[in-house]
Amino acid sequence: MGTIFSLFINFLWVGALGFGGGFGMIPLMKTMTLDNHWVSLAVFDQAIAMGQVTPGPVAISATFIGERVLGPLGAVVATISVFTPSQVVIVILSHWYERFKKLMVVQNLLYISLAAVVGLIAGVSVTLGLSLIHDWEAGILAGIIAFLALRVKKIPYWALILGAGTLGAIFFRP
Repeated sequence: MGTIFSLFINFLWVGALGFGGGFGMIPLMKTMTLDNHWVSLAVFDQAIAMGQVTPGPVAISATFIGERVLGPLGAVVATISVFTPSQVVIVILSHWYERFKKLMVVQNLLYISLAAVVGLIAGVSVTLGLSLIHDWEAGILAGIIAFLALRVKKIPYWALILGAGTLGAIFFRP
């Protein structure tokens, strides 16, 4: 029972402090899962990768980690607890937002939070990229591809995913 409670509280904490959506949750989730020895770094990276290739939010990685810790019950507990804080905040703030949205202080807070989210996403991208790329040739190749993907707007997502998967299969064989 202690592990269920610990799983619930920890993912509730991640959900409450993970500003910026799923990418903002990744550093907290990583620290929590590794500190509790629930999964290894390799399994955590797999959980994040699964969250990227499945439909839905990145926070669904909590489901994967919860399942690894406690099976199906852990998956349900982790999923519910990681989404609960944001749902409560949305319900509360939606009542007040219409009333205060034109106040300059509210607009400034939203603008500041947007900048913080961009920083969090950039930090997570660099951290995950460095943990997944093990040699400099692959790192340079990944950097070039990322730069081109950001600069060339007409590349469809399916082509990026297919290309990344193909290059990953070629360069990252075990």
